[in-house]
Amino acid sequence: MMYSFQSLAVLVLGCFAFVANCAPSLKAKPPNMVCYVEEQLLRGMRHKVHALSKEGQKFDKDTDTRLVGKDLFQGLERQGSCYVLKEVIDFYLGNILASDALHSKYSRLLEVKEFLTILMKRHMSDCGAEDKRQADDNVALLKQKLNQLSETREAKVVGELFMLLQEIGKHCSAPIVEEPGHQSKEEADE
Repeated sequence: MMYSFQSLAVLVLGCFAFVANCAPSLKAKPPNMVCYVEEQLLRGMRHKVHALSKEGQKFDKDTDTRLVGKDLFQGLERQGSCYVLKEVIDFYLGNILASDALHSKYSRLLEVKEFLTILMKRHMSDCGAEDKRQADDNVALLKQKLNQLSETREAKVVGELFMLLQEIGKHCSAPIVEEPGHQSKEEADE
């Protein structure tokens, strides 16, 4: 089958356009970072997640139990902590926040769930841990605490989503590194 020169040119230009559009998302992750979430991405959802957490806290009567706390990261390096957070989000999305009944109870839940799903797929899917056994033990402890809460577990999870987001910022993001040749605002003003 022969293609005309014009058809072939359109096909080649289409391929170049596709690669050019994908180039920003193909940018390499920072060295030694298996899992990376840009702080700017988290900043855009902070207000909504905070408001949703406040709604959950109204229904959470257990003020002694902490799911997202020091125990969750005990014995882990930064990379392992990010892996734990990925596993917790995955568990929450599949087991706790999956209920359609929660959507009528919490007004911002659907939007926050969509954000967490995108965060998992695009930014945290490659998270790993050097000491996976310790990380999995920490997640198992969280699940055990949740099982003990029984009826108030959804309220506890929703109430701590803002804390979860803060921990993602602390363990899974890094300061934005300026690329060579890029001037900061202060340099440009001089």
